[in-house]
Amino acid sequence: MSYLKKLRILLAGFLLKLKLKKRKRTPVTCNLSAAKSIGLLFNSDNESDRKTAKALESFFKQSEVRIEVLGYSKFKHNTGNLIGDNQHHYIHPQDFNFFYHPKNNAVDSFIQRNFDILINLYQDAEFPVEYITKMSEAKFKVGCAHLDPSMHDLMIDVNNNKGDSAYLCKHLKYYLSIIS
Repeated sequence: MSYLKKLRILLAGFLLKLKLKKRKRTPVTCNLSAAKSIGLLFNSDNESDRKTAKALESFFKQSEVRIEVLGYSKFKHNTGNLIGDNQHHYIHPQDFNFFYHPKNNAVDSFIQRNFDILINLYQDAEFPVEYITKMSEAKFKVGCAHLDPSMHDLMIDVNNNKGDSAYLCKHLKYYLSIIS
């Protein structure tokens, strides 16, 4: 990572902390049977993650849960062959300014939605994904444990299965179904 990018992330992280200090958020535990709306954030660069996100979306639609999907790609050209609609949005680094604040209305809208559950399938440290997750108005945020612990209310330890979104998804569904 270049020196400029490290400095940019450091400054953006500082500004994010200032924003988060001004906000008061109290997590509200929500299980799968009580959830009415879910936000899903995933890595759209990875074919396996796209398949897992699609399977998870089908699972929730069968349960008649409103779901909105946001795919993040590190590369702008990867989002060109993905078709978005009102429930599917694909974003890339150009959708954020120098300090990683969203320039895209779809990102702002996703952050401001008061989802019952926000599921973050992203397993790599990417500051734009961290920004979206931390700033989200979701009542309950879930994701993998090896990322910044302040990102999620429920963290799943993926152990030796880092990068395997199907493994993460399986355990997320299990733990979200048993909590009350």
